[in-house]
Amino acid sequence: MPIIKGKMALTLALAATGAWAQSSGDPDALDQVDVISTTPFEGSEVDADRYPANVQSSTAADIERSESVNMVEFLNTELGSVHVNDAVNNPFQPDLKYRGYVASPLLGLPQGLSVYQDGVRVNEPFGDTVNFDLIPQAAIADIDLLPGSNPLFGLNTLGGALNIKTKSGFSHPGLQAQAYGGDFGRYGGHVSLGGNSGNLGWLFLVQGMEEDGWRDFSDSEVLQLFSKFSHIGEHGETHFSVTAADNRLRGNGAVPQRLAEERGRDQIFTYPDETSPQLMMFNLRGVRDLSDRTSLAWGGYYRQSDVDTFNGDGSEFDECEEFLGAGDPNAANLCEEPEEPDAMAEVVEQPNGDPIPAGPATLGGTQNTSSTRQDGYGVNLQLRTPGLIGGELTTGLTYDAGDSDFASQQEVARLTAERGTVGSGFFVGESFTRVNVENDNIGAFFMHRAPLTPDLEWTLGGRFNRTNITLNDQTPAFATEPGNSLDGDHHFSRLNMTTGMAWAVSRQLTFFSSVGQSSRAPSPLELTCANPDAPCRLPNGFVDDPPLEQVVATTVEIGARGGTRHLGWRSAVFHAVNEDDIIFISAGNRFEGFFDNVGDTRRQGVELGLDWQAMPRLRLTADYTFVQAEFRDSFRVNSPNHPNREPDPDNPGETRAAGSAQQVNSGDRLPLVPEHIFKLGADWNATEQLRLGLDVVGNSDQIFRGDESNTDSEQIGGYAIVNLHGELAVTNAVSLFARVNNVFDTDYETFGVYGESDEVLAGPQFEDAFRFIGPGAPRGIWGGIRVAL
Repeated sequence: MPIIKGKMALTLALAATGAWAQSSGDPDALDQVDVISTTPFEGSEVDADRYPANVQSSTAADIERSESVNMVEFLNTELGSVHVNDAVNNPFQPDLKYRGYVASPLLGLPQGLSVYQDGVRVNEPFGDTVNFDLIPQAAIADIDLLPGSNPLFGLNTLGGALNIKTKSGFSHPGLQAQAYGGDFGRYGGHVSLGGNSGNLGWLFLVQGMEEDGWRDFSDSEVLQLFSKFSHIGEHGETHFSVTAADNRLRGNGAVPQRLAEERGRDQIFTYPDETSPQLMMFNLRGVRDLSDRTSLAWGGYYRQSDVDTFNGDGSEFDECEEFLGAGDPNAANLCEEPEEPDAMAEVVEQPNGDPIPAGPATLGGTQNTSSTRQDGYGVNLQLRTPGLIGGELTTGLTYDAGDSDFASQQEVARLTAERGTVGSGFFVGESFTRVNVENDNIGAFFMHRAPLTPDLEWTLGGRFNRTNITLNDQTPAFATEPGNSLDGDHHFSRLNMTTGMAWAVSRQLTFFSSVGQSSRAPSPLELTCANPDAPCRLPNGFVDDPPLEQVVATTVEIGARGGTRHLGWRSAVFHAVNEDDIIFISAGNRFEGFFDNVGDTRRQGVELGLDWQAMPRLRLTADYTFVQAEFRDSFRVNSPNHPNREPDPDNPGETRAAGSAQQVNSGDRLPLVPEHIFKLGADWNATEQLRLGLDVVGNSDQIFRGDESNTDSEQIGGYAIVNLHGELAVTNAVSLFARVNNVFDTDYETFGVYGESDEVLAGPQFEDAFRFIGPGAPRGIWGGIRVAL
């Protein structure tokens, strides 16, 4: 708490600086007016300076200027309080973190951010995941990052909401094209054609990228399509858009730290690890002015999202002879490694009940495959009318539904010399999982903005959610234990409220404050894996489930912003508490676990931002965030590969999974959330034709995933990475651009987790190599050409 008080003093000092500028009569007031949407839908726009929280906004021009390869790279380098954990090590599959909350494509993470594209919530129906590779960056017109537990943005808005608006033939007419290439075998580009003829507009866009990847066996392909047809009339507008994608992403994940140190950071542990997302989304929306102060916004969408995965991994199986002895009838078959030293090894059986023979083709590896077929659809209505005391009232209804089919299975395999897997044709019977999930969410919301005085505005809002999740177990009988059914009906409902104040002391100084609550229902994935007595293998198997409580987050925020035409600043202090937070807990061995409510967690801190036009041709930016993310309740968690787990008395020099329980105490830090995040930027228009830019991205150390007890003597080290970018205008229509990431070729890590490397890697140095890291990419240089007609 003393640190928080110190940061609060700095915040107030910045506010005082703005007040001094106002009292001294500086005439250079800020002229630019940023407009944001206070709900996911059109017709709710408001001056960002009157929004009672530390909102951040970016435009298509900002994204283009950064020369980023995708949206997440842009957010990581440009927006405050954002950082990434590169768990998969693919540029399109990072875990995006904001204020310690996550939006990720990975099943099993506690998704705490909601993401919208033109009013459509793109968190997937099955696990609330976000596949960023399905959002075409070149189609983005504006991005708003709204902080806090804002109930108006619905489920998963625990820490914030990312609201994306796309281009149209009215906002971005003409032909735009770019192509680039460079290191890691990466090349790509996009072409867009937009236009309008009075009331009708159109835009077509195709974007793609291919790369070999900077790590071994890490090639990827991305293909995204977007089109929009628009009509703008005297009293309203209508838009119909189609978004499609067909991608193949390889990200071979974390690598043992010792392997990276000995053989290079481009090494992989096992491969292939491939994800193939596909998307087809149709979105029809519009807004109509019913009078000068009354408008109706409406929308409907259909979204089909399919994700296939293929993961080559090490094996927990070995010859039964090792466990049962040479004289046992099953000695020549495969057995599963027992969880406890005195436990009996179980023979691995095929779907027909026959044992799987042990041999060169079945030892050393496994191939885990899954498919997720998701259909989502929904409608929304939003009415904006005059409110009380000269204010404005927005009310709305939403209905979203999803139908998901999940299937997974495991095939035993052998490992090649390069640690790749080759399937044997033998499948593990108990690994087969088939489940259908139907979920729907009904929401009713309101927001009232009331000007108490010409300079003081009060906001009151709320949303009621009713979520229904029905699980239909379709797992074959040979893979289901008696009494273990996934069937179930789950219902969650809650009314969440928010209120805030924005006080424009002058054109150069605004104070704001807000408090809000939001919630997320447990995802179908979490509900099917919540029994500590019957743990599951993520994402390869599920069991019957006891109920989980929904997570409720409360965020309090106060701050100030202001400045002049040449110097803008913003500051905020936030305090967010999650009640009944859900995390994945290992079951005592390295393969299985379950989800559970573990009590409260807290994220609090300070944000500071500066935007300074230092000279007519030089712009400087700076962002700093202090985040204190910690558990607030005590509990015990299993971490079977924790470096400090108990020694195995039967095997001197080794540890045992049975002694893996760790005590988590109130005040222990949440894994993978740095306490300090900082960003620096500079843009210099050296001449009328030449623009040069620099950005520095860094954060302090992080706790390994699996070290919730904070007892490991090592942490993931902090880092600072310098990037360069620039553009040279050859003509009014043609320019050349380039970007250099990690200019100084710094070795750094953004992710860390515990694992067991000696099951795959031979050598005494790997017997206790439990720490795995997600290495950051080395220096990369790309250049290209851009045409705008």
